[in-house]
Parts: sequence; structure tokens; C-alpha cells
Amino acid sequence: MRSCWICRAALFAVLAASGASAQDADNGRRISQRSCAGCHQITQSAGKPRHAISFPAIAAKPGMSEAIVSAFLEKPTVAMPGIPLRPSDARDVAAFIMSLKQ
Repeated sequence: MRSCWICRAALFAVLAASGASAQDADNGRRISQRSCAGCHQITQSAGKPRHAISFPAIAAKPGMSEAIVSAFLEKPTVAMPGIPLRPSDARDVAAFIMSLKQ
């Protein structure tokens, strides 16, 4: 439980700057379903909340961008299964996450 809290805190701390171009959000969704959905709620309608921050909540953070998310996924500061991602996959997942911004 403590490590989950540390992961959330680290993710929140890392995810706060700006910039980037759109990538393949559909591929990012597929990667997220395979690699992230066990811990993160990856869409608003993805069932009950998980123990890690939801992707819509990440996208809604002030100043959040594809570049910030992608950089975190390429060189994470916390351990997550299936991470780090290849740069192209990180950009795709970042594009998917930011596509959830409302």
C-alpha cells in the first residue's frame, strides 16, 4: 500500500510541465489496456476505480502535456510493470492519455 502511495506521489510530481505532438492514440489505448489497466483506470467508463491515479485524472492536471507524460513513461522515477516504454510507445500512450482531457 505504501509503495502505491509513493507511486502516485512520484507520478504527480513528475507530471507537471508542457508541449508535444499528437501520436497514435489508438495504439496508446491498446498498450494501456495491455500494460496499464491492472493498476490505472484508463478511461472514464473503465469500471471501478483502481489503486493508482486514473488516466483522465492525469490528463486533467493543470499544465499536463503529451511531452510530460511521454518523458515520464520513458524514464520513470517509480517502478511500474511494463515500464519504461520504448519512445514511440511512450508517445502513443501519452497521446491516448491526453485525448481523455475534457
